[in-house]
Amino acid sequence: MNLEDLLKQKKADVIREWIRATLGAYPADAAKFYERDKDPFANPVGASVSDGIHGLFDALFENVPMHELSQRLERIIQVGCVQEFPPSQAVSFVFLLKGVIRELFARELENPRMLAEWLVFETRIDRMAACAFDVYTGLQKRISEIRIHEIKSQVSSLLKRSGIGDGDADLDPNHEDIST
Repeated sequence: MNLEDLLKQKKADVIREWIRATLGAYPADAAKFYERDKDPFANPVGASVSDGIHGLFDALFENVPMHELSQRLERIIQVGCVQEFPPSQAVSFVFLLKGVIRELFARELENPRMLAEWLVFETRIDRMAACAFDVYTGLQKRISEIRIHEIKSQVSSLLKRSGIGDGDADLDPNHEDIST
């Protein structure tokens, strides 16, 4: 049996441990809740992590286009961005998969052929991690743009209410320039 077949055969174990390791980055009480409660409305973080990891595991065996891989990563990374995790923490879940596989298949990886396959498979995880950093950067940019828009709207509204402003385009994101 080759490594890929072994990973697919033990998919449920790998995913369960990967989710557990990912949620372990959260405070202990939160991690227990995120892992236990499967309701996506009561537990959107746990649902995002679980669904995202299932999709990412499958992506490691499929030749998915980069935009699809980015979408799968975004489900999990978005949580870290909103919670203002630093990039290393927000994307660390990708690297955690390496430890999960090494731990679950330590004996199998002692086989030189299996070890060689592992080294090749690791590059897939590394490519996913590189994509994860790109996703994080894109999400941070979107969050910053939303915050800037909100601040501009608040300032413009305050200026209008105080009678100082009349919808200045630099302060009012909804101001339309009719001179063009």
